[in-house]
Amino acid sequence: MQRSRLFSALLIVAALVVAACTNDGRDDEGPGPDVTRPAPEGPGRDVLLGLGAQAAQETRAAYLGGFATAARHADLVSIARVPPWEEFFPEAEVSEETHALMRLERDLVQQYDLSLLFAIDPTDGALQRGRIAGLPEAIQPEQGFLRRDVQDALVAYAIYIATNYDPDYLAIGVEINMLRARAPAQFRGFLQAYERAYDAVKTIRPGTKVFPTFQLEDLLGRLTQEHPPQWEAIDEFGHRIDALAISTYPYLSSAIRLVREIPDDYYSQLRSRFGGEILISEAGYASATIEGHSWVGSEREQEQFLQRLLEDAEANGFSAVVWVAERDPGQSRQGGAAVLNDVGLRRSDGGGKLAWALWQAWARRPLVGESGN
Repeated sequence: MQRSRLFSALLIVAALVVAACTNDGRDDEGPGPDVTRPAPEGPGRDVLLGLGAQAAQETRAAYLGGFATAARHADLVSIARVPPWEEFFPEAEVSEETHALMRLERDLVQQYDLSLLFAIDPTDGALQRGRIAGLPEAIQPEQGFLRRDVQDALVAYAIYIATNYDPDYLAIGVEINMLRARAPAQFRGFLQAYERAYDAVKTIRPGTKVFPTFQLEDLLGRLTQEHPPQWEAIDEFGHRIDALAISTYPYLSSAIRLVREIPDDYYSQLRSRFGGEILISEAGYASATIEGHSWVGSEREQEQFLQRLLEDAEANGFSAVVWVAERDPGQSRQGGAAVLNDVGLRRSDGGGKLAWALWQAWARRPLVGESGN
């Protein structure tokens, strides 16, 4: 999607690392605040509920609080990050800041006994993912994955994440069908790196499920470029895809104006496209109108979409549903990222929207059995 991650790696480091290195007397308990999960209530469920680790404010307390909220009202937390490329080029060294951030996030996941989806997000969402994000200035953006050292850096970063975070799910490439459609040569270079990264991670952590993620509205040809569906993008990964992971923002589709207009088979059709595990790796719906999309956006529509998404996920045996952000950002995003200003289930001050009560009710349902297929 056209967005920028609320926390860049540098902002996280600035807000968290100094405090993380300080002995605050919580060494035995973990770095996050204590939480109590509400008592289970209602019928059992097999769908994992996940929240994106995107804090409303650029502060340590807000970031830690996001993990604590996931511990209370979810089963999984999702971290999405642009690789710190320069630290993973051949012969380079990983910075202490990256190590410190890794230790903090790993400790939070362990403290709260959360499942982890780590998404390595190498492309620029603000430019519809048509080029690589965050490369050093000395590297021309159009070179990107055509360079062997950039490919090597992606592989090295995937190995670092798998080794140190030991995630349940590792996404290498986010909404990768958009890169394929907009920059085919870059996609071919990415695919070469992905295949190497997949094989390396499966050797180190055979239990980690590795895959790219795909953007559903763009797969269907109903995002910013209208075209026939491009399901063949999934086939590009052959047997090196452990689950089909989909991001979905139907309010940005050119064909959908209201939740009731979402076709009946919108999510169930994924079952005919992939025989293994399926998860919604990122989802959102605006609770207020946004510029250029004045026909969408209300708390009621957001609640209706969440209900539809969760019910379809449960009915079709999806393993997880991850909502992109628990809260709206404290400061409105500008440009293309503005479409995500109001996708939080709560307002930036913590006040709940209609969809938040629905999410809480589903989260209270006891998780039974094993997720996945």
